[in-house]
Amino acid sequence: MFKWPGTPSPRASEHELADYAELDCWKCKSTSSTALSADLGRLDENDYSDGVPEEEETVEIVTAAYVEMERRLQACRDGYPYVIDEQGHTLSVHRSVDNHRHVVYRYLLLATRLNMKNNRVHAGIDGSLLLEELAADVAREYLGARAESLVFGTAGVLTDFRGKINNLCQHIKEGDGFMNRDEAPPTEKDGKLDVVAWKHFTDGLPGKLIAFGQCKTGTGYKDTLAQLQPDSFCKKWLQSPLVLTPVRMFFVAEAVSQQRWRDTSIDAGLLFDRCRIVDFCDCISKDVLAKVKEWTAAVANELPGQ
Repeated sequence: MFKWPGTPSPRASEHELADYAELDCWKCKSTSSTALSADLGRLDENDYSDGVPEEEETVEIVTAAYVEMERRLQACRDGYPYVIDEQGHTLSVHRSVDNHRHVVYRYLLLATRLNMKNNRVHAGIDGSLLLEELAADVAREYLGARAESLVFGTAGVLTDFRGKINNLCQHIKEGDGFMNRDEAPPTEKDGKLDVVAWKHFTDGLPGKLIAFGQCKTGTGYKDTLAQLQPDSFCKKWLQSPLVLTPVRMFFVAEAVSQQRWRDTSIDAGLLFDRCRIVDFCDCISKDVLAKVKEWTAAVANELPGQ
């Protein structure tokens, strides 16, 4: 998996090449299938001399990358920040200047392809933790009218695990507060739980839709897809069981490969990849949007060629 401003391997998948084309287009204002093929050709010549794609294979994978970008265009509704020409060979930057979905998409693109271990803080904002705040708003919007949400993970206001649990139970009006069933004190920071969303009934009775979500930037999340287990979390840390086991959500900055979509979803639960997050970011808060804009602008100023 390539990291920006590096370049992908000639063996890269179509969704990696689509990310590379989008970043290159952002830098240069436009790009094309010919330019992408040429970039792969230079990689072939300079960096890889064994087992690289032949010319026909290069054309095939570049075509697949543009098909993937067409898919993203449809999946994001009006949130895809690029325009693909009618022939499907040229990519250019969308001219809209007031579509906040475009900003969110670019944030997620950068949060996928930057090294988010060593290069996550820009303008004083941690881009990895920012996904937790964005995901809380997206989860609330997805659940619909009268839904609520909070950030439980590191980006949240509270840092004490006991306090986080007690605050959560107060909000969802179930669970009766923190309980540690072991003699040893808990070492958890968040128990892999980053965001929670729920939808109350007016009667205030227990038994409602609750969703537990985990968030990951970058591309190294494959081994973490099944870490969050809501049933186990509740049994470990809540005084009383929830009437209904929370739905498991997984938020990832990457536009997940369609070839791995079902397998990834089975492991992750309700999967929100880049396009699905953009699809449900109409109602993100002004504070979160301001942070997304500031972080993305700070990174964009450092893009090669700017």
